Order: sequence, then C-alpha cells, then structure tokens
Amino acid sequence: MNKIRITAIILSLVMIFSLTSCRGDNNIEPSAENPTTDKTAKEYTAVSDETSSKAATSAVSFSADSSVVAAEETTSPEAVTVSSFGNPDEWSKEQIIEVYKNAAKKTNTAVKSVQSIELKSISINNGEHEGVMDFITSIMSKFLANNSTEKDGITGGYGNLSASDAASAKAYKIGNCIAIEMVMHEQVSGARDDALSGSVGHAITAVGDISVVTDQLKDMGLPLEISEKNTTIHYTNPRVRVLINDKGEIVNGTWSYTVEIRLNNYKAFGKDVDTTSVIMDNVITVNGGFKK
Repeated sequence: MNKIRITAIILSLVMIFSLTSCRGDNNIEPSAENPTTDKTAKEYTAVSDETSSKAATSAVSFSADSSVVAAEETTSPEAVTVSSFGNPDEWSKEQIIEVYKNAAKKTNTAVKSVQSIELKSISINNGEHEGVMDFITSIMSKFLANNSTEKDGITGGYGNLSASDAASAKAYKIGNCIAIEMVMHEQVSGARDDALSGSVGHAITAVGDISVVTDQLKDMGLPLEISEKNTTIHYTNPRVRVLINDKGEIVNGTWSYTVEIRLNNYKAFGKDVDTTSVIMDNVITVNGGFKK
C-alpha cells in the first residue's frame, strides 16, 4: 500500500473516530443491555433558572471553614442529600455513587461540558511505516488540540451508574465542598456497543457505535472491508473527579480516559492490513476541571 493511500486512511480514521467520540448523549440509541439510554440525557433536565444560574456561576472556595450543609432534594424520589451519610471520609462506595448520581442529576444542563482529545499514537502493522505515522500523529494532534467541543450538561449515562462500575471511590471535604474521586473499571467494547453502556459509558460516555465509521469511510471513496468482529475499543485509566458544593451541585469536574481503537485483519484498497491502532486521550471538564 503506498504512502498516499496510508495517509488518506489514517487521516480519515482519526477524524471520524474523534468526531464519533464527541457526539452528544442525546444522539445515542438504546442497546439491549441498556434500553433506557435514549432518555438518559433528557431525563434530568428539569432544572430551574435559579439553580442553573447558581451552578453556572458558583465559585469554589478552598478557604471556607463552614461545615457541609445538606443538599437540596432533587426531583428523584430516591434522592440522597450530601449529608445523608455523615462524614464523607467514611462513605462506602455505594454511598459515594449515590451522592455523585444525585449531584449529576441536579446539575445536568446547568453547566457546559468541554471535551478535548489528544492523539497519542497511530500504528499500522505494529510499526510499519513508522516515519509517516509519526508525521501524521503530530499534525492530527495539533488539529485536535485546537478543536475542542462543548455541550450542555454532565457527561455519561449516570442514571445507570452503580457501585459495580467503580474499581475504587473516595470522598473527602475541601472547605465547604465535597470532592469525589472514582476510578472506573476498564472496558472493552465492540463496534456496535452503546456509548452509554458499561462502566465507562455510565460514568464518562464511551465512543459508542463505530460501525458508522466504516460506512462514512466508504462514502468518502475509500475501498475498505472491515469486519465488526475484528474491531475493538479499549478504555484504560477511566477516572471521574468532581467537586460538589453545599447545594449538591457539581461546580468543577474532570472526566477522562485513554481509548485505543483496534482494527484487525481487514482490507484497504484490496490489500491486507493486519493491525491498525489509534490511541487518544479523552478529557471532559466542567468549569475548568477539578484541580486539587
């Protein structure tokens, strides 16, 4: 396969994969595993103008010495207030998850989430054409760095988040706020898996159904034969870090993971390709992110 064809394929893959991972939650179709995902992003949008204004403009105080005040009840009948479980240092994983879920529901469309993607590496056939790949990676990294996306609300299918999704979780006080840090279980998805399913989908939002990528590449005139069963998406180091104020609202947050998209044993321009790997860092922030 000549270098021009390789370049065309890789540029198209990176562009479309990154755009796929930026899709808003409202565009995700439900799966058999997660039949409620089509309404997850819409279910908790009933936030008053007053709450929206407060959440959007809240300043985080790291010097306040006041104790944590009980959060306002959300519209959910099983709502849990921030002070329901006492000292956050002693919260169980289940309690941390419940507090996080209710904060996400309460805040939802009152904030903007900003997503940025950093391209880490591209590889064909385990390093073949390495010089060309390094050049493309550099160019595409700059492009992605200058094209972050913004959407309303808190990311993830948090309505279905459970303690089993988290490898670890902790909560602690920072001034009059409560910080929650969660490390989610790593996830491997197939070509048609839903973006809001699995441990990463519930907490952060996964790449989602990428079978459309093959169709789009073909529409662009690239002759590809890619089998869905040979396409996998691997998520590593998925983390959630948020700061919740005394009203039970997320005022700062960072959601992140590294994703590797692997294509194995496919044909491009009539030639066999053993492996293609695209690795990217995905980071979503609210109000500049959570920085300790």
